[in-house]
Amino acid sequence: MSDSRCHSTSPVSPNGNDISANDQRCRAQQHPDERYYYSTYGFTVVSHIPLPELVSIAPCEQFDIEIVAGSVDPTLLNGRQVNRWLQMGDDQCQMWIEGIANYRVEQGRRIVVDRRVKEPLAEAASPADVRVYLLGSALGVLAYQRGWLPLHINAVQAPSGALWAFTGHSGAGKSTMGAWLHTRLGWSQITDDVAVVKPEDQVPLLYAGPRKIKLWKETMEALQIGMEGAQRDLSRADKFHIPASNTREVPILAPLQHLVILERGDEGSQPSLTEVFGDEAVVMLLDTLYRAEFGREFMAPEKILQACERLAMQLHIYRYSRPWGLADIEKNLAPILKKAKLS
Repeated sequence: MSDSRCHSTSPVSPNGNDISANDQRCRAQQHPDERYYYSTYGFTVVSHIPLPELVSIAPCEQFDIEIVAGSVDPTLLNGRQVNRWLQMGDDQCQMWIEGIANYRVEQGRRIVVDRRVKEPLAEAASPADVRVYLLGSALGVLAYQRGWLPLHINAVQAPSGALWAFTGHSGAGKSTMGAWLHTRLGWSQITDDVAVVKPEDQVPLLYAGPRKIKLWKETMEALQIGMEGAQRDLSRADKFHIPASNTREVPILAPLQHLVILERGDEGSQPSLTEVFGDEAVVMLLDTLYRAEFGREFMAPEKILQACERLAMQLHIYRYSRPWGLADIEKNLAPILKKAKLS
């Protein structure tokens, strides 16, 4: 499958005409003579774009997916418009993120990134901002195209070796819990935001994504985490992406064992950790899926349900309720720390 990549880096076209700022931006985004090799989410990746958030691997001839810089047509062939920024086809997805880039995800194997924007004179988004959506939404779509399940979690490894994952609605404290356990107790940071499980695996191995942690500024201050390497979140002025201390290490590949759904308890209430089973556990897993609306486009609903039913039988799934805030976080984590010593 070919793409419409730009190959010249000259500001003048072969016929002597000036090249538009948008076309120069297209040329500037790629490294035509370079190939970068990475591992993330269980994929072996070859990319024409540097992805410093990922762990580098040795060059290889066989890879799972290719990421290229190129042109993305405004209209997806044989696709349908889901909303103003999303188009879906049978085996393709196209996302237009205003002011950032266009992304086309093809057949679970290829992602095309087009940094040209609708306003040609608009300032180009930083490469780091372009990578936020590439390494999040675009790779999440690609996982669904392959029949895998991306989970919206923060995952850490306890001293016993067991993998614990935290999930919940936006702002529930997934990253805060993982960051506290990582910085204060030395639990290894496995992933933040998204990780993948493959239904075909006999055990629920967790394939980690980038190890950056997303934290509010007040949380960073409370945990005494410095601003070095911090990247401001695109949508929230006081939230930042922070590289974990073990960012450059190859992520472990181990089964996920514990999934904790974070809930907000009443002020003055005692923290509680309650294991759930059966249909309740399955519903919680369905709620943990990353951008489930993408999954329903590329996987049959019954297949998603069956995968979650099987996964629910393999995991310990808990409701964890605790008073809100950072002041007594160690005290409030006592039920989890006690359970972790026994796991």
